[in-house]
Amino acid sequence: MTTPRAYTVEEVREQFLAHIRQTAAYWANLPDLSSKDRCDGVAFSILNVLDGSTMLPAFNLTVAPHPEDKDYHIKNGANWYAPDMLINDCMLHEEFYKEPK
Repeated sequence: MTTPRAYTVEEVREQFLAHIRQTAAYWANLPDLSSKDRCDGVAFSILNVLDGSTMLPAFNLTVAPHPEDKDYHIKNGANWYAPDMLINDCMLHEEFYKEPK
């Protein structure tokens, strides 16, 4: 028997990607659904993964703009993205079907 340890980055990445592959295959093979319904199902299922409502833990989504983006956007009179902003401090899968504000 091996001693318990934390998963490696590579192991977690593969678990995540395997789950996404399985999700895509599941929705692709459902009969009697439109392409839109299947695409929505895949998107909703991926959000569930990110939210931690599957067998995997939750994953944080943070904004990671290029260091030069802020100055570029300011020079062009546009809004910019602040680095490290956490965008999933909520349950994204519950927000998915809500009307945009």
